[in-house]
Amino acid sequence: MFNLTSKKYIFFGISLLVILPGLFALIAWGLNPGIDFTGGTTVDLRFQNAVPLTATSNIAHVFATGANAKDVKVYLSNALNTGGTQTFWVQLNVPVDSNVQSEILARLAAQSSVLGTVKALPPLNHASTDGGKTTYALLPFSITPPSSTNGGPAFHVTAQQVQSIITAKPLPNTTVVPADSATSATPTATGTPSATATPTKSTTGSTTTPAATTLPVTLTKVYAGSTDQIVTVQTQTLLTPQQLQPIESSLLAQYGVLYQSQLQSVGPAIASSTTFLAIAAVIVASLFILAYIAYAFRNVGSWSKSFRYGVCALFALLHDVLVVLGVWAILGHIFPSVFKVDTLFVTAVLTVIGFSVHDTIVVFDRIRENTQRRSSETFVDIVNASLLQTMARSLNTSLTVLVTLTALTLFGGDSIRPFTLALLVGIFSGTYSSIFNASMLLVVWETGEWRTWFGRKPTTAVQVRGGRSLARANAR
Repeated sequence: MFNLTSKKYIFFGISLLVILPGLFALIAWGLNPGIDFTGGTTVDLRFQNAVPLTATSNIAHVFATGANAKDVKVYLSNALNTGGTQTFWVQLNVPVDSNVQSEILARLAAQSSVLGTVKALPPLNHASTDGGKTTYALLPFSITPPSSTNGGPAFHVTAQQVQSIITAKPLPNTTVVPADSATSATPTATGTPSATATPTKSTTGSTTTPAATTLPVTLTKVYAGSTDQIVTVQTQTLLTPQQLQPIESSLLAQYGVLYQSQLQSVGPAIASSTTFLAIAAVIVASLFILAYIAYAFRNVGSWSKSFRYGVCALFALLHDVLVVLGVWAILGHIFPSVFKVDTLFVTAVLTVIGFSVHDTIVVFDRIRENTQRRSSETFVDIVNASLLQTMARSLNTSLTVLVTLTALTLFGGDSIRPFTLALLVGIFSGTYSSIFNASMLLVVWETGEWRTWFGRKPTTAVQVRGGRSLARANAR
């Protein structure tokens, strides 16, 4: 029978060689925190037409130059319009107030039997595609056509249908602020345009309100979205809606009409709270694991012995966490825009902890069973036999997961690749540590061999049958 326990220091040495580079990277460079831990902004944009993959660098450049955004990362989804919810943009000749938008929505909603469910989306109120020479309103709507009565595909709504419904009768006039006021010249990316002017202060110190102007409204064009693609932009700079206005206008001029489907900002206070909660989650999970294993293995002889099982499992767990953190510190330094520490990474670490402990408990449970069955063998022999018995099961279980994670890492999307890679590294490390570290540490603890690590005299161990305890006499 192959003696694995006799090679325990080789296994410890391999673990040390793997952990040390990561520890140096953690000390020298640290981890590369994402916006969840530093604060920042995530913006989801939907364009009329699909944005090519080559445009990601240019979109990042627009954010970097337009708002001094730092560490900008752009993701493109691959979803195409397949006859479900469609997006339409109604272009009007002038910026309009909320009454006009409500009237257009009411006209479209009145044709629900033809169009389906209509919903107003956040408008790009003041838009321009010709360098600001022409300013008009751009109101987006989502339309979900009703399913056909025979169970077939949903109806497909065209831009001509939407335009004919809106222009069935003249649109109401709108109230706008003169172009020389403090608010009219600023494009608005989200929200509803105001029908009243904002008071401005004259050079003499008195407050005056520019006179509002009533203008006729006509429909210029209706754009029909050809894709459901979402462009997600993440930056570690906290951006306000006002800072996003010129950026969105610039992107509109380059890639066509768009709307901002989602804006999420994480402030410094929330980021620091997330950091604390993430660390607390790992610590609390580790303590619960220690308590559970100590209780589950309480029948191995005494509470002190069951506590050893829990501590050895935690050391194996710590090994896996250090491996993942070390790899992330190295990759985060080499590829800072890709490998960040965010809430998804914390989720991966907690998943690795659970998988590692699961594998360790399987091995420990077999050791406990063999301790009772093989009462004539020493504890070292029992551990060795238990490892050989469970190794095939542990490897087969882990390999199925590793093959799946490898496929997701190689062929999955950019947004999930860091998550699957962290799981891949952690589960591979967890499989190794459960077999070659946790059980070996248990042997070292049970035999008292750890005493020789600190320069004390070696001990002569007399094995008691049943693998339970050891009577030791100090070597003189």
